[in-house]
Amino acid sequence: MSSAAAVRKTVSVLFCDLAGSTALGEQLDPESLRAVMTAWYEAMREPLERHGGTVEKFIGDAVMAVFGVPQVHEDDALRAVRAAVEMREALAGMNRALAAQGRPTLGIRIGVNTRGSLRARAPATARSSPATRSTPRSGSRKRRPVARS
Repeated sequence: MSSAAAVRKTVSVLFCDLAGSTALGEQLDPESLRAVMTAWYEAMREPLERHGGTVEKFIGDAVMAVFGVPQVHEDDALRAVRAAVEMREALAGMNRALAAQGRPTLGIRIGVNTRGSLRARAPATARSSPATRSTPRSGSRKRRPVARS
């Protein structure tokens, strides 16, 4: 990889997955499950983007976002943690609405992994996950339950 195509950055990666999604799928009909998941994706996306994160992908019942790509901030790790706190708050609001409808409530697990000197490709030349090539396994092991209402 040429130096023009790669840079070294400190990147924070946030992982969030829905706890008990298999059971949720068994409790809801497909249309209701789709509606709940769509609402969940949006509820999780908003705090990530508000704090400067870039959603790299939704993976079934999980979301992965990066902080520090494409724009680096000195406080990217703190931004990721603040986004995680707001994601918990968004989930609490969503759970109040679900409970009022008689639907099951949701739980999430969130992990944040910050790595220095991670090689990142410029997004224009990347065909896949530009900043997280080796980070997901490390970060997914660090996830801990953080919210359930």
